[in-house]
Amino acid sequence: MVNNMENLFLFFYTILGGYLLLYCTYFMITLIVGSLYKARYSNNLPIKDDRWLIVIPAYNPNATFLKVLDSISKYSPKNDFKVHVLFQEANQEIRDKAIANYTIDFDEKSFDPKLGNTYVQALKHINTSIKIKEDFTHVVLLDKDNIVDEYFFSTLAKIRANGYEYIQGKRLPLSLKNGVASYDAISEELNNVTLRNYKSAFKWMPELTGSAFIINSTFFSNGIENLDLKNPGMDKNLFLEWLLNSTSKIRSTYTDLALVYEEKTDDIKVLKQQRTRWFAEQYLTAFSYSKKLISKFIKTGRIEVLDYTISIFRPPRSIVYLLLPLFFFIERIFIPQYYLFLISLTLLFIGTTVFLIKRKLVKTFFNFILIAPQIVLSNIRSLSNIFNKKISGIFIHTERNN
Repeated sequence: MVNNMENLFLFFYTILGGYLLLYCTYFMITLIVGSLYKARYSNNLPIKDDRWLIVIPAYNPNATFLKVLDSISKYSPKNDFKVHVLFQEANQEIRDKAIANYTIDFDEKSFDPKLGNTYVQALKHINTSIKIKEDFTHVVLLDKDNIVDEYFFSTLAKIRANGYEYIQGKRLPLSLKNGVASYDAISEELNNVTLRNYKSAFKWMPELTGSAFIINSTFFSNGIENLDLKNPGMDKNLFLEWLLNSTSKIRSTYTDLALVYEEKTDDIKVLKQQRTRWFAEQYLTAFSYSKKLISKFIKTGRIEVLDYTISIFRPPRSIVYLLLPLFFFIERIFIPQYYLFLISLTLLFIGTTVFLIKRKLVKTFFNFILIAPQIVLSNIRSLSNIFNKKISGIFIHTERNN
């Protein structure tokens, strides 16, 4: 009986330890490569024939939205462009000020959550109401709170001149008010390093952030047309449409020079809602597309597809950072002859240290440490909600109190 219990314990230890060792190895590689890689582009002349459609789905916009329009007006692209705003549940005063003070095309429409993801509905509406493929060469997608940097559009134009059809920019916090906002900022930068810069180093498609990117209008239009209304998010679904269904490889890159600034949430309740949407989108998308991804890899042999398959099944980092040290202490006390958790923790520590130092986030990290247990518990609650049928097809708007 004792031997059977020991064997069962070792079986589960091996499964869990092997899983964490795989992903800690993967985390370390992506953290180091992504932290050290620096993209370089030629100084070619901007492409004069580019015609850009700047799309802003504006759900319940507040005063920050006017700052967004102001930044676009002040630092506008040098090539032909139009700004299209889709107002949804808009405050009348904000709406009227936007129309009166800025040169925008606009539309107004509300969407029914019963029909599925309202954000996807909004994008599909824009896609069908505008002749995107005929009238524009590229689409720039911004959120209602994305205040563009002085060099955002000029940087996109410079990189476009190198022949890139999809360029993902970088989102930065306007301020870091507390540990919650610091965590949100660190999490965003971890994603930039491991899901975007790392992939750009290998000439693969960097993952979408959901906004602050430019994409060839045909790829945008075709991808939006095929989005799933039952998916609780948008970016991973759209990214997979491009990765799996594009007839040709999209020349892509991530740049940390094309910047937009946004408010990071300082409210842990809003953070919980945000993470629920992110976790739901990640894992529901992973299970829905796993067969297609594996089939695509077998047929094409593209390492990029295999890498994304591994990436999308990754465990939540915050939970790994909390539980792995605990597992390590249990391992050292009860089964010191085994080393899976020790090796995993060492790899994670190496990758994280390189990341924090190279990205100059050590101070921000210590701001986060004070509230880390509370955030991790919030993330565990969010993770437990992802298979709730009530959120299938529901886009969870995370409104900030600003």
